[in-house]
Amino acid sequence: MNMALMTPGEEQGLVLPVHLPKEIDPALLPSMVAAIEKAFIVLADAGVLERADRLAELATGLVEPSLELVEERVHRMRTIHEVFAEGDWLTAEQLNALQATPPSNKAHPAADWKRRGRVFSVNYRGKEYFARYQFDALYQPLPIVKEVLSSYGEVADTWTLAAWFHFASPWLVQRDERGATNIAPKDALDRGDEVVRAAAKRVTSYVA
Repeated sequence: MNMALMTPGEEQGLVLPVHLPKEIDPALLPSMVAAIEKAFIVLADAGVLERADRLAELATGLVEPSLELVEERVHRMRTIHEVFAEGDWLTAEQLNALQATPPSNKAHPAADWKRRGRVFSVNYRGKEYFARYQFDALYQPLPIVKEVLSSYGEVADTWTLAAWFHFASPWLVQRDERGATNIAPKDALDRGDEVVRAAAKRVTSYVA
Protein backbone atom coordinates (compact mmCIF):
# COMPACT_ATOMS: atom_id res chain seq x y z
CA MET A 1 0.00 0.00 0.00
CA ASN A 2 1.36 3.43 -0.95
CA MET A 3 0.85 6.56 1.11
CA ALA A 4 1.90 10.06 0.07
CA LEU A 5 3.04 12.52 2.72
CA MET A 6 2.79 16.25 2.05
CA THR A 7 3.95 19.09 4.25
CA PRO A 8 0.95 21.23 5.30
CA GLY A 9 0.84 24.94 4.57
CA GLU A 10 0.01 27.40 1.84
CA GLU A 11 2.67 25.94 -0.43
CA GLN A 12 2.88 22.19 -0.72
CA GLY A 13 6.14 20.63 0.37
CA LEU A 14 7.83 17.52 -0.94
CA VAL A 15 5.71 14.45 -1.56
CA LEU A 16 7.13 11.30 -0.03
CA PRO A 17 5.75 7.92 -1.14
CA VAL A 18 5.70 5.44 1.73
CA HIS A 19 5.09 1.70 1.53
CA LEU A 20 2.90 0.33 4.31
CA PRO A 21 2.06 -3.25 5.29
CA LYS A 22 -1.10 -4.64 3.66
CA GLU A 23 -2.72 -5.39 7.02
CA ILE A 24 -3.01 -1.70 7.99
CA ASP A 25 -6.61 -0.49 8.15
CA PRO A 26 -7.15 2.19 5.44
CA ALA A 27 -9.39 4.08 7.87
CA LEU A 28 -6.29 4.86 9.96
CA LEU A 29 -4.39 6.50 7.11
CA PRO A 30 -5.49 10.12 7.64
CA SER A 31 -4.42 10.13 11.29
CA MET A 32 -1.17 8.32 10.43
CA VAL A 33 -0.34 10.89 7.73
CA ALA A 34 -0.89 13.76 10.16
CA ALA A 35 1.24 12.13 12.86
CA ILE A 36 4.12 11.33 10.51
CA GLU A 37 4.07 14.82 9.00
CA LYS A 38 4.38 16.33 12.50
CA ALA A 39 7.21 13.92 13.32
CA PHE A 40 9.17 15.01 10.23
CA ILE A 41 8.73 18.67 11.17
CA VAL A 42 10.09 17.99 14.67
CA LEU A 43 13.02 15.95 13.31
CA ALA A 44 13.91 18.65 10.79
CA ASP A 45 13.86 21.38 13.45
CA ALA A 46 16.16 19.28 15.67
CA GLY A 47 18.65 18.67 12.87
CA VAL A 48 18.12 14.91 13.04
CA LEU A 49 17.33 14.61 9.34
CA GLU A 50 20.67 16.19 8.39
CA ARG A 51 22.51 13.63 10.50
CA ALA A 52 20.39 10.87 8.96
CA ASP A 53 21.41 12.12 5.48
CA ARG A 54 25.05 11.84 6.51
CA LEU A 55 24.56 8.27 7.69
CA ALA A 56 22.76 7.43 4.46
CA GLU A 57 25.64 8.85 2.42
CA LEU A 58 28.13 6.71 4.32
CA ALA A 59 25.95 3.63 3.96
CA THR A 60 25.57 4.06 0.20
CA GLY A 61 29.23 4.82 -0.38
CA LEU A 62 28.74 8.45 -1.41
CA VAL A 63 31.22 9.49 1.26
CA GLU A 64 34.35 7.45 1.83
CA PRO A 65 35.25 6.91 5.53
CA SER A 66 38.73 8.04 6.55
CA LEU A 67 41.16 5.14 6.25
CA GLU A 68 43.39 6.76 8.84
CA LEU A 69 40.50 6.86 11.29
CA VAL A 70 39.63 3.22 10.62
CA GLU A 71 43.23 2.13 11.12
CA GLU A 72 43.45 4.10 14.37
CA ARG A 73 40.31 2.40 15.70
CA VAL A 74 41.66 -1.03 14.71
CA HIS A 75 44.95 -0.38 16.53
CA ARG A 76 43.05 0.86 19.57
CA MET A 77 40.87 -2.26 19.74
CA ARG A 78 43.92 -4.53 19.34
CA THR A 79 45.64 -2.70 22.18
CA ILE A 80 42.59 -2.96 24.44
CA HIS A 81 42.22 -6.70 23.86
CA GLU A 82 45.94 -7.30 24.42
CA VAL A 83 46.12 -5.24 27.62
CA PHE A 84 43.02 -6.88 29.05
CA ALA A 85 44.03 -10.43 28.08
CA GLU A 86 47.51 -10.11 29.60
CA GLY A 87 46.42 -8.38 32.80
CA ASP A 88 44.74 -9.28 36.07
CA TRP A 89 41.52 -7.29 36.45
CA LEU A 90 39.01 -6.96 39.27
CA THR A 91 35.46 -5.63 39.36
CA ALA A 92 34.22 -3.27 42.07
CA GLU A 93 32.19 -6.14 43.52
CA GLN A 94 35.28 -8.35 43.77
CA LEU A 95 37.26 -5.59 45.47
CA ASN A 96 34.37 -5.14 47.87
CA ALA A 97 34.40 -8.84 48.77
CA LEU A 98 38.19 -8.78 49.33
CA GLN A 99 37.99 -6.08 52.03
CA ALA A 100 38.39 -7.01 55.69
CA THR A 101 35.05 -5.32 56.39
CA PRO A 102 33.19 -5.02 53.07
CA PRO A 103 30.87 -2.00 52.79
CA SER A 104 27.20 -2.81 52.24
CA ASN A 105 27.32 -0.93 48.94
CA LYS A 106 29.21 -3.29 46.62
CA ALA A 107 30.41 -0.40 44.48
CA HIS A 108 32.56 0.70 47.43
CA PRO A 109 35.32 1.20 48.34
CA ALA A 110 36.37 1.13 44.66
CA ALA A 111 34.08 4.00 43.66
CA ASP A 112 35.42 6.18 46.48
CA TRP A 113 39.05 5.36 45.66
CA LYS A 114 38.44 6.23 42.02
CA ARG A 115 36.73 9.53 42.92
CA ARG A 116 39.71 10.49 45.09
CA GLY A 117 42.18 9.74 42.29
CA ARG A 118 43.75 6.81 44.13
CA VAL A 119 43.04 4.27 41.38
CA PHE A 120 41.73 4.21 37.81
CA SER A 121 39.35 1.91 35.98
CA VAL A 122 38.54 0.92 32.41
CA ASN A 123 35.40 -0.33 30.72
CA TYR A 124 35.57 -3.61 28.84
CA ARG A 125 32.53 -5.10 27.12
CA GLY A 126 30.16 -3.10 29.26
CA LYS A 127 31.77 -3.75 32.66
CA GLU A 128 34.11 -1.69 34.81
CA TYR A 129 37.46 -3.20 35.82
CA PHE A 130 40.40 -2.18 38.03
CA ALA A 131 43.94 -3.37 37.35
CA ARG A 132 45.26 -5.65 40.12
CA TYR A 133 48.69 -3.98 40.18
CA GLN A 134 47.14 -0.89 41.79
CA PHE A 135 46.61 -2.73 45.09
CA ASP A 136 48.71 -4.23 47.84
CA ALA A 137 48.36 -7.70 49.40
CA LEU A 138 45.34 -6.51 51.43
CA TYR A 139 43.69 -5.01 48.36
CA GLN A 140 44.26 -1.42 49.42
CA PRO A 141 45.44 1.14 46.83
CA LEU A 142 49.20 1.52 46.62
CA PRO A 143 50.07 5.14 47.60
CA ILE A 144 52.37 5.46 44.59
CA VAL A 145 49.44 4.96 42.20
CA LYS A 146 47.85 8.25 43.23
CA GLU A 147 51.17 10.05 42.64
CA VAL A 148 51.53 8.46 39.22
CA LEU A 149 47.97 9.33 38.20
CA SER A 150 48.49 12.91 39.30
CA SER A 151 51.72 13.14 37.32
CA TYR A 152 50.14 11.52 34.25
CA GLY A 153 47.29 14.02 34.21
CA GLU A 154 43.65 13.78 33.22
CA VAL A 155 42.66 11.60 30.26
CA ALA A 156 39.42 11.31 28.32
CA ASP A 157 40.02 7.63 27.58
CA THR A 158 41.46 5.61 30.47
CA TRP A 159 42.56 2.87 28.08
CA THR A 160 45.43 5.19 27.09
CA LEU A 161 46.43 5.13 30.76
CA ALA A 162 46.07 1.35 30.97
CA ALA A 163 48.23 0.96 27.84
CA TRP A 164 50.89 3.26 29.32
CA PHE A 165 51.05 1.14 32.49
CA HIS A 166 51.13 -2.09 30.50
CA PHE A 167 53.78 -1.55 27.83
CA ALA A 168 57.51 -1.02 28.37
CA SER A 169 58.49 2.62 28.93
CA PRO A 170 61.62 4.15 27.38
CA TRP A 171 62.03 6.08 30.64
CA LEU A 172 62.19 3.00 32.86
CA VAL A 173 65.26 0.80 32.60
CA GLN A 174 66.13 -2.42 34.42
CA ARG A 175 69.73 -3.54 34.46
CA ASP A 176 70.98 -7.05 35.19
CA GLU A 177 73.69 -9.43 34.04
CA ARG A 178 72.09 -9.55 30.59
CA GLY A 179 72.26 -5.80 30.15
CA ALA A 180 69.64 -3.03 30.21
CA THR A 181 66.01 -3.47 29.21
CA ASN A 182 62.97 -1.20 29.34
CA ILE A 183 60.18 -2.26 31.69
CA ALA A 184 56.49 -1.45 32.04
CA PRO A 185 55.39 1.10 34.67
CA LYS A 186 53.14 -1.53 36.29
CA ASP A 187 56.28 -3.55 37.02
CA ALA A 188 58.16 -0.56 38.45
CA LEU A 189 55.72 0.71 41.07
CA ASP A 190 58.31 -0.03 43.75
CA ARG A 191 60.53 2.61 42.11
CA GLY A 192 58.40 5.58 43.10
CA ASP A 193 60.31 8.62 41.90
CA GLU A 194 61.30 7.01 38.60
CA VAL A 195 57.80 5.91 37.63
CA VAL A 196 56.33 9.30 38.60
CA ARG A 197 58.88 11.02 36.36
CA ALA A 198 58.11 8.56 33.57
CA ALA A 199 54.41 9.45 33.83
CA ALA A 200 55.26 13.11 33.33
CA LYS A 201 57.29 12.23 30.20
CA ARG A 202 54.69 9.87 28.77
CA VAL A 203 54.02 9.37 25.07
CA THR A 204 50.34 9.92 24.37
CA SER A 205 49.89 7.45 21.49
CA TYR A 206 48.76 3.85 21.70
CA VAL A 207 51.27 1.05 21.27
CA ALA A 208 50.01 -2.15 19.70
